[in-house]
Amino acid sequence: MSAAALDTPPAAVTAPIPGAPGRAMLAVARFEAARLLRHPVVVAGVLLFIGPWAVGRLIGTGDRYPVLQDADASPQFVAMLLLGGAAMVGANLAALRAHRHRADGLFGVLVLPEPWRTGGFLLAVLPLGLVAAALAGLRIAVLAASPGAAGRPSLWELLLYPAIVLLLGAAGVVLARLVRSTILAPLALLGLVVVSYAALLPSTPGQSWLRWLLPVVTEPEPPHLPVDLMTRPAGRHLAYVCGLVILAAVAALAASGARGRRLTTAAAAGISVAVLAGSAQLIPDDTTGAARTAAREHPADFQTCRQVGAVTYCAFPDFAPWIGAWDEVVRGVLRPVPDDVARQPFAVRQRIADERTGEDVSSTPEERATRAREWRRADAAAGTPRTVVVGTSWGDGRSEFAFAGTLAYEVVARAGAGADGVVCGARAVLVAWLAGQSTSEAAAGLREVDAASWGGVGFGDPQFGALGVTVPDREMAVARALLRLPASELTPRVRASWAELSAAATPTERVGEIFGVAVPPPVPEPERMVCGA
Repeated sequence: MSAAALDTPPAAVTAPIPGAPGRAMLAVARFEAARLLRHPVVVAGVLLFIGPWAVGRLIGTGDRYPVLQDADASPQFVAMLLLGGAAMVGANLAALRAHRHRADGLFGVLVLPEPWRTGGFLLAVLPLGLVAAALAGLRIAVLAASPGAAGRPSLWELLLYPAIVLLLGAAGVVLARLVRSTILAPLALLGLVVVSYAALLPSTPGQSWLRWLLPVVTEPEPPHLPVDLMTRPAGRHLAYVCGLVILAAVAALAASGARGRRLTTAAAAGISVAVLAGSAQLIPDDTTGAARTAAREHPADFQTCRQVGAVTYCAFPDFAPWIGAWDEVVRGVLRPVPDDVARQPFAVRQRIADERTGEDVSSTPEERATRAREWRRADAAAGTPRTVVVGTSWGDGRSEFAFAGTLAYEVVARAGAGADGVVCGARAVLVAWLAGQSTSEAAAGLREVDAASWGGVGFGDPQFGALGVTVPDREMAVARALLRLPASELTPRVRASWAELSAAATPTERVGEIFGVAVPPPVPEPERMVCGA
């Protein structure tokens, strides 16, 4: 060793050598990004996020009639749990690698100071954010290419996927800089999941606004709405999450010892964006709310109509691609009907459900009668007095079965929109048989509902609560017997006996005589349903 080297003071040896810390930080970011994308937790998260949906599409069990304005946001919670959770755990482990391998002391002699290394860990999350954006975009593009796709997706909802990954990845780095423990990141993710579920419970104080302060807004399953009638503040929520991303990055850098005017400016910007956007998303949209009420009460003012044969189909523009599927059910119901009856014109009008109604919400007969009168009054004013109602859900057996049953009752009874009550006798058997034989999906839906029913089967759309006709179990037993026979063999006898079968006074026993099937004995008087439809 030379004398000059021996005479060099120790401080001169350990002092950082002037260089380009930005370039070194980018090198760290590239290295850590490659490791993060290959991390088993990240690979598992990506496969679990996209795998079930991709398999469903390949084997044909996926949604054939997606509503894009809801499909863009529906998997956000899963993305937070899988992709965001993987980013948090992976980034946390990367930032703690030196500590886990007891190499902290070696970093003190490196050129790159700790705040710059922390910046490299933060930048390493960006490629995973791009992967999340690509997965969300690919999924919605495939759904949009479906022939039955309705509506249009929101760009803001799609951009929330990478924002969630960046936020939770930055949070993982923050946790690593504050607490040197690998267990904290999974616990923080678990806490976020618990709080997200708690925000759904009506008993949680302030749950209506608390959920909008979380990265992902988990809401109860709403009825599908046209895009222009939605009040979800997706753009403002995205800005709020971006503000949180900035704050998380600033917090990680500050915990690493970074100081300075630029960091203070970034912190001020993050706080401003988070506070302003977070407050703005809580402001109710009264204009859209009023338009939604008007569309519910007078849907004809918002819809476009199409004539197919003797049937007029009126739908909100976003749902117009479903008209062909509705017509398939209509043709299936009308196939065994006499020609003069099938040629009588009527309309199919789409309606949106009230948020307060649904499968688990009961209503009184008076409330249902009032709603039916309002529907018929609005239909008459729109020039379609004879109307069958269809909702904003489609593609499952239950929706198709409900529409087929409502349609069959209209063909038989000519009751108009909002038919309600118990239908009995031969008319009930005819309604159930017409609905069940219309399409294979309707038959599957009928079997599903019948298996879970007690006393009778309700042929009503669950979106509109208890409104709809009900066929008692006795008549359903006869209808099931008829559905086991080939429809082509029964059609001539249905047409020949139509006047008798569709009459309200024809008893169930007469169906057994016409078709040669067994009819169960009448139920005891105290257990008998009151016929009124």
